[in-house]
Amino acid sequence: MNLSGQSVGEALRFYKLEPAALTVFYDEIDLAAGKLRVKVGGGSGGHNGIRSLDQHVGNAYRRVRIGVGHPGVKEMVHGHVLGDFAKADREWLDVLLDAIADDAALLAKGDDSSFMNRVTIALREKLVPTGDDDRPPPKPPKQQSHVRQARPQQPAAKIPESGPMAAMLKKLFGKD
Repeated sequence: MNLSGQSVGEALRFYKLEPAALTVFYDEIDLAAGKLRVKVGGGSGGHNGIRSLDQHVGNAYRRVRIGVGHPGVKEMVHGHVLGDFAKADREWLDVLLDAIADDAALLAKGDDSSFMNRVTIALREKLVPTGDDDRPPPKPPKQQSHVRQARPQQPAAKIPESGPMAAMLKKLFGKD
């Protein structure tokens, strides 16, 4: 993907297509996992594949940004974007990819906003349970990267049971 601009540029020239006829789907760490955005033009946002495309075909093409979430630490980005998805991510990922495939014809027609709306509706219907009661739906679990599992576990900090602060708190709460 990092050097895809040259081959995509050659394909556009061979078929005599303008960059506006191109739609690129790519992962975006600056979007929450499972989110989707569509736009035409813009910068690369640090994405090497998009930077390559911009250099070879310009930036007037449609971009479908698929959020994969940020691992939290800059040093972990490389492994996060090149690694496989965690099994826990399969639930939202399968629904998202199915919705994209089902509504891709809207992109081909140039109806970007309807495409995004339909994908969003599909995600809500399939991932957020609807109840018969008046309670709000439960919050979805926080998305965690597979990288988190590979980190060494830090031992829990030992809280001292004695010392000046502990003595002061015991005295304050009458637990002498």
